[in-house]
Amino acid sequence: LIDRGEAVYSVFISYRVATEMPLARLIFDCLNHTVTPGGHRVTVYLDHARLVKGEDWEEGFASGLLHSLCFFPLLSYGATAPLADIPADRKDKAIASGWEERPAGRARLRGETGDAEDNLLKEFTIAVSLLEKRQDAEQNDVSTQRGVSNYNHDAKDVDEAELEVAYPILVGRPFPFGHSRYPGMGEFFPVQAGGGRYPDTPSPASATAAADFLRRRAGFDRDASEGAKHRTVAATMKSLTALQGCKLWDIPADVVEVELSKEQRDLVGRGYAGPPVAIEDTILSPEQKLRCQGGLDEEQLKMIKAMVQRHLPSFHEIIDRAVVAREERLQSRDTSRPRQSNPTSKYAATSRRREGRTGASPARRSASPHRLSTPADALAPPVTYTADSAAGACGAARASEEGSPSSSPPPLPPPPSP
Repeated sequence: LIDRGEAVYSVFISYRVATEMPLARLIFDCLNHTVTPGGHRVTVYLDHARLVKGEDWEEGFASGLLHSLCFFPLLSYGATAPLADIPADRKDKAIASGWEERPAGRARLRGETGDAEDNLLKEFTIAVSLLEKRQDAEQNDVSTQRGVSNYNHDAKDVDEAELEVAYPILVGRPFPFGHSRYPGMGEFFPVQAGGGRYPDTPSPASATAAADFLRRRAGFDRDASEGAKHRTVAATMKSLTALQGCKLWDIPADVVEVELSKEQRDLVGRGYAGPPVAIEDTILSPEQKLRCQGGLDEEQLKMIKAMVQRHLPSFHEIIDRAVVAREERLQSRDTSRPRQSNPTSKYAATSRRREGRTGASPARRSASPHRLSTPADALAPPVTYTADSAAGACGAARASEEGSPSSSPPPLPPPPSP
């Protein structure tokens, strides 16, 4: 996409392949090629869809993460449990309760030299570091990353990061067939970390790999990359879980029933519904425990797709804010040109009308949208969609990458030359 001349991806989906691949694919199908209220045509980076066969993995990954406006980490039991160790004095009791010693088939991280490198933790560390650097640049009134004192001007093959905001998608445990709340899911927080605790130390292999990436590909100097190298697992996860995110388990009674496409039905049996632990005052039968350890069934996938469709307005709101932030950042580079919104942007026009009434648009009045410390109440309510319009947006998103309608809005233009 970047090579074709489209300036940025709208969203980078960060997920653990072994457990959240079906959800990541459904978000991609429903969100990609939709159009936001601000007129932005959404392009989503999902490694399964974007990486070219034979392409160097890091090259494709770097292009995706560094050229995306929004970072959408999928936080679930399967994503977080491998990052959290169960203390030895609690392990026997935790395992007897249903928590797993090797969630998603991975040894839990202990924050020690023997930890295996975890690609998901590496993505989390890189994203948090990029966002904190962006925030530091704003606080120091620096208009570009290349002006920040911790930028490595001698680094080769460096791409300036476009990341503006992180928006975690919180995923609970799907209830198995036969449960009174099937095919819905429970809350995320009772299953977060899978009965363990995030280490208060760095996981050396993942932290070193993240720091090396930031130094070579994102232009961090030695001091800045060392900060990522010494970032603890607990600090990284606290930065993400403290943000306002999408609660995918919050299922209303009037949720719209949906159908799966042929390709989406191929996802049946994939993913992970565990752990087989009793939570939320629910005791599972032996058969239900076995079902928890299998993949998602068709009804569970339909429910997840319906909830993704329902949250499209929130996704669009976040993307529009990131687009506005990027426009302002690019315009501020040229001090000889007055700072003004893109006159062709519907969102910008709306912002000007709001500024005329209140002095600033909600996107500008609130804390900068990419700041990790943005409180939940700093975000304005999402745009209201009807069920029909949300379903229609999802239907439009199913157009293929090469066969999208010619009537689709043009992609986001590349940044102007300084």
